Amino acid sequence: MVSMVPSVRTAAEAHRHLQSLAAWRWGAIASAVMSLGLAAAGLLVPAAAVTGVVAAVILGAGAEVARTVVLDEWAVREDLGDVPELARARRRMLTEAQRRAMARSLREIAVQRTVPRSAVAPPLLARVAPVRGELLAMAEELERAPRLDPRTMAELTGLITDGARSPLLNEAVPEPELAVLLRRIRFRLASGSAGDQLRPAA
Repeated sequence: MVSMVPSVRTAAEAHRHLQSLAAWRWGAIASAVMSLGLAAAGLLVPAAAVTGVVAAVILGAGAEVARTVVLDEWAVREDLGDVPELARARRRMLTEAQRRAMARSLREIAVQRTVPRSAVAPPLLARVAPVRGELLAMAEELERAPRLDPRTMAELTGLITDGARSPLLNEAVPEPELAVLLRRIRFRLASGSAGDQLRPAA
């Protein structure tokens, strides 16, 4: 699978890439507005205007998706913390509203007994059952944690939303990885750490 996130080594490189994505997005918006304006002035036939707007929407949406993916991946990197856009993304990840929403989602998954047909990436109920107590405890720990780090919130988000990589959502991901992930997240919540060390298994 081709990664949408390029490899960068410095904050300057990250800043330039984010600026490039922003330029693509705003350029697409400007192109769509121009096509509509030319059509309104009678300088562009409607079919051509529609084609131009559709192409602009596709380009703009692609740039926005790429930007969102990059922000999510790079916001957890301490070495890129000086990039203003990434610093804002880190702050958004750690708001009280985000904390409460995540805790609520963990509780909803923990008590879920059926899967709605409309669910895009439903949890694997057979994997939820053995860790139901841990998910509820983690929600409590999340609300009480004295401090949070972006990597913890990113891993929590991936746990409940990433249908490709989450061991809670994708049965192709080995089930033992779920226990490892939960232990790592709970360790960070307890210690306020962004490190990867795990407590010794009981």
